[in-house]
Amino acid sequence: PEAEERLKYELEVIRHTQFANYFLVVWDICDFVHRNQIMFGVRGSAAASVALYCLGITDVDPLEYRLVFERFLNLERKEMPDIDMDFQDDRRDEVLHYVIDRYGSDRVAQIITFGTMGAKAALRDVGRSLGMSYGDVDRIARMVPFKTRTLDDALRVNPELTNTYEADNAVHDLVDNARGLEGIVHHVSTHAAGVLIADEPLTETVPLQRPSRGDENSPVLMTQYSMDPVAKLGLLKMDFLGLTNLTILDRATKLLDETQGIKIDISRLPLDDAQTFDLLSSGKTTDLFQLESAGMQRYIKELKPSNLGDIAAMIALYRPGPMEHIDTFIEAKHGRAPITYPHPSLKELLDETYGVIVYQDQVLLILQRFAGYTLGEADTVRKAMGKKIASLMAEERDRFIDGALGKGFDRPLAIQVFDLIEPFAGYAFNKAHSVSYALISYWTAYFKAHYPLEYMCSVLNSRLDNTDRIVSSINECSKLQIPVLLPDINRSGEFFTIDKESGPTPCLRFGLAAVKTVGEGAVRPLVAERRENGPYESIDDFCRRADVSGLNRRTLESLVKVGAFDSLGSRGAVFSALDQIMATAQLETRTRNSGQTSLFGGLDQAETPEMTGIPLNGLDVSSEEKAAWEKELLGVSLSYNPLMSLAAADVNEGINSIDQLDEDMQGLNYTLLGHVASVTERYTREQKKFLVVNFDLLGGQVEVLVWPDVLERTGEFWTVGRLLRATGRLRLRGDGYSLSCDQVATFVPPENTENGDVQAGPEAPPVMREVRAPAPVPAQANGHAGNGNGKPPETQRRANGNGANGSYRHQPGGSYRARGSDNGHANGNGDSGGTTVSIASARTVFVGITESQDPVEDAHLLREVIALLLEYPGKDRVNLEIYTGGRRVVLDLPVVSTGYCDEMRSRLEELLGSNSVLLQGADGPDVDDVPF
Repeated sequence: PEAEERLKYELEVIRHTQFANYFLVVWDICDFVHRNQIMFGVRGSAAASVALYCLGITDVDPLEYRLVFERFLNLERKEMPDIDMDFQDDRRDEVLHYVIDRYGSDRVAQIITFGTMGAKAALRDVGRSLGMSYGDVDRIARMVPFKTRTLDDALRVNPELTNTYEADNAVHDLVDNARGLEGIVHHVSTHAAGVLIADEPLTETVPLQRPSRGDENSPVLMTQYSMDPVAKLGLLKMDFLGLTNLTILDRATKLLDETQGIKIDISRLPLDDAQTFDLLSSGKTTDLFQLESAGMQRYIKELKPSNLGDIAAMIALYRPGPMEHIDTFIEAKHGRAPITYPHPSLKELLDETYGVIVYQDQVLLILQRFAGYTLGEADTVRKAMGKKIASLMAEERDRFIDGALGKGFDRPLAIQVFDLIEPFAGYAFNKAHSVSYALISYWTAYFKAHYPLEYMCSVLNSRLDNTDRIVSSINECSKLQIPVLLPDINRSGEFFTIDKESGPTPCLRFGLAAVKTVGEGAVRPLVAERRENGPYESIDDFCRRADVSGLNRRTLESLVKVGAFDSLGSRGAVFSALDQIMATAQLETRTRNSGQTSLFGGLDQAETPEMTGIPLNGLDVSSEEKAAWEKELLGVSLSYNPLMSLAAADVNEGINSIDQLDEDMQGLNYTLLGHVASVTERYTREQKKFLVVNFDLLGGQVEVLVWPDVLERTGEFWTVGRLLRATGRLRLRGDGYSLSCDQVATFVPPENTENGDVQAGPEAPPVMREVRAPAPVPAQANGHAGNGNGKPPETQRRANGNGANGSYRHQPGGSYRARGSDNGHANGNGDSGGTTVSIASARTVFVGITESQDPVEDAHLLREVIALLLEYPGKDRVNLEIYTGGRRVVLDLPVVSTGYCDEMRSRLEELLGSNSVLLQGADGPDVDDVPF
């Protein structure tokens, strides 16, 4: 009865707003998509409609997830609702062509979009016009911070750019001229999704033009008006977006049917699968829809979702603004913090999100329940709140308070609730959209959990045009213990395939068309010939049979370099004979295509070969050279790659993959596990040597800076080819990352260590204590025998020490875990992954603090201590020794340095008590032997 009543209400609203034809147009498109088995989904508020659910346009049951229809369509709404559709991106054009055939080419057009010039583009264009060198302009462009919108913003936030601008007249002119170009339209292109459909020729209502460059042959015209003006004209605009993840799911289901005979209808997958939620809770969400960023991986691991609603909430919260509530949401879900509500009457509305307002729908329901708004009126208020128009907000505040008073609530509570929902209305998320996307996220997680081989094969094939993404997915295959093999002329298809015959377990085989400079059209005849007439038995056999009309020398060279012909001869020998192979194969192809007798004509295949064979006498190339070729053309080395040992490493040891880094990590201390690719010597103005190290991680490279004071103690470690653990402060530089190193250790992959022992580097340097913390205000440390669960200092969470003493150990993503030792002090052995070099300055200041029973007061005291230390600039390092429950937690603060003096010591002892400060010189006694 509830569903029937809701459907009747929706149909009445649709009839009253006269949008029935619009709904039928959408149904007609979806009917075509269903009949042709094109995977699709609906974005936005449309999933809140029971009518659309009954029509099969959306797979989300609005009643099950309590979606508010009025957020999609209501009687107060003046404009047409949006029904935005995602199609698998490799078949989006089929849908577009169907719409053209159905409604007429003169009544369908794609919407134009205008590309404007940003800060960096303006600098580079002006620099070219002024005749400045590329290097000089690039240096200035790299000073523009990543998320800066304008040059004025960049000058305000980056002192280096400001100083250069003021000191250098050429840079001054460059920036001033570039300011004038910012925001100017630079080019036009076709909107990624916008499509216009009319019931009369579009020339009656909107100016049209030919498609933008590159799409001249497209039968679809393009509007001269962009999205907003088109909408204001009242025309029907729809979003047809191509979504790669739907293509991945489509290919995975087909591959599963081909390889295992398992047919899956993803719309019928159970939404409570334990294995899927285990995968999500592990944080291993690389290559999953909406969940693959480094920050999202950290949060989803902490959240440990148990239902689709948890995934939807995380997708909604992981955006600027709502992000500040993620910790509250997670802590409340796991019972570590009480769930609070603005008022008990709102418990039902906010229960599913643990008291946190996450969705726009919740704002509408609060307005309805608390102040008597209709849901349509509430949606109008939500829009006004989002626009932050002061006069409107003042009117709505008075109306809300009057409505709340009419429902029996008191004025202070009404003001409190309005002040609570006002900011949320601006950035809360559309729940229907979150649930729709959460469903796709769940489907991708289901396939990765149950059928990782087929899923990862589909992922790789969806990224053939993006080498960086291919490398990231290959690294993920390594973590999943799925071998990825080199291209092979006798085993590879055009794309990535599952190879069940080349090893003890099924693996993935690189496709020939996945090699740089090699196109699908060039290799398709080679694969077709092999499938029809069997494998190529030799280089001569390949020359005789292969149709190389689509190949040129460069393409064939690329295939040879990546090992595609290794099964027919050594790579070096085949490479040496490349010219002869190419000439012979081309001559054979031309002769065969012209109908003339072959060079080998008249002989059976068994009789041919050796006497006319191409000699393969060249020496093979080194493993390093093969690796370089593979990295150049595949993006990753598979035959010889020291980084592959990092893929299996415990990520708790540090960050081993470039995709674990994100902008939120800027300025904090992290440990990177990587491979020294190259080392460049540089000199400071004082002529002191420092190093710029290209440090390879899985999937990318980080620049590591080794400054003179660090280099003095760690010089022997920075050797090309070594695997190291480098710890320091992470920074964003241009489009990449750099690490200002202050600790380094040899990294020995797990398989190379026995019984937990860790090998040291050359002439093993002294062991330092394993104590790290990036934030200047540490958490209050609480020592307990038992296990530790240290938390990041910046969140001021309580951290439990382990054993007789504890130390904070850095983990990826800004979290920490406490680690203790039974001998009264923390050491660098055990699970450190290598011997760590102390790069402490000549002196270290040790400050002893005793924990009280008041955590808030203790945190305040720590802030005062840090502030006092920073008042005395200098190069002395700082160690905190926190006494708690009869034990001591040692906390190193590598980002805090000070200048020790008697005045500083006196002020600290006034704050903390006598004998609370100790200065240790370079040759002084170990602090553990000197009681405070």
